[in-house]
Amino acid sequence: MTKPKILCLHGFGENAELFKVRARNFRAVIGDTADLVFLDGPVDIGSLHMTTGDLVDASIAREFTNLAWWWMRRGRSFEARGIGKTLDLISKVLTEQGPFDGILGFSQGGSLAIVISSLLANPSDGPLSLGNVDHPPIKFLVLAGAFQLEVPEYEYLYKQPFTMPSLHMVGTYDTVVDPERSKIVQGYFDSPDIFEFVGGHFIPQSPKCARVMRAFLTQFIPALGDSKNEQSTGSTDVAAEAVAVSA
Repeated sequence: MTKPKILCLHGFGENAELFKVRARNFRAVIGDTADLVFLDGPVDIGSLHMTTGDLVDASIAREFTNLAWWWMRRGRSFEARGIGKTLDLISKVLTEQGPFDGILGFSQGGSLAIVISSLLANPSDGPLSLGNVDHPPIKFLVLAGAFQLEVPEYEYLYKQPFTMPSLHMVGTYDTVVDPERSKIVQGYFDSPDIFEFVGGHFIPQSPKCARVMRAFLTQFIPALGDSKNEQSTGSTDVAAEAVAVSA
């Protein structure tokens, strides 16, 4: 039986290898029940020295390539530079490595996950396109610190409600993406699951977060319900730990 496949999209100024570290709790929940594809953004914005405390055990070089999905320019108008290049890459990956059942997106990667889902579910003649890609709509989204692509000409992407199940993780003390911006995104979904935690701009590493992710993902990855997998992160009966709200 073919395993479900999940596309994993890092945040601004990161890369695929760094995101594997940030998403280690998610990876631990998934185990070998699904295939995870971590993708590098095509926009290179230079190099930075890693200083983040939770990367002490990272098995990657201390210098890393600083990548993004687009570079936001704010002047007389808003412009997402590089987004065309990004969508060309996404189209290629969907065609060559898909189909993907879901997407994990952090920060700018969460914003891109929503854009991809919109373009696949509601193809249009708008300024953004995935071309002639033949890929089914995304079945689910797991988003952390996500926000809307705030370019006026792209507002059409959010006109149709998102009907796919979604889990939104929001840090109450996030100073990078204000929680209110993430709440705006939640409002575009019919029935979002929301996990608020005391913290900032990251994917929580707590056992509680692991249980919430497992409870959400089990509906798409039945193998997560096996007793062998449950032992690693606890019971999946934790619906009360994620606050479900209606859009």
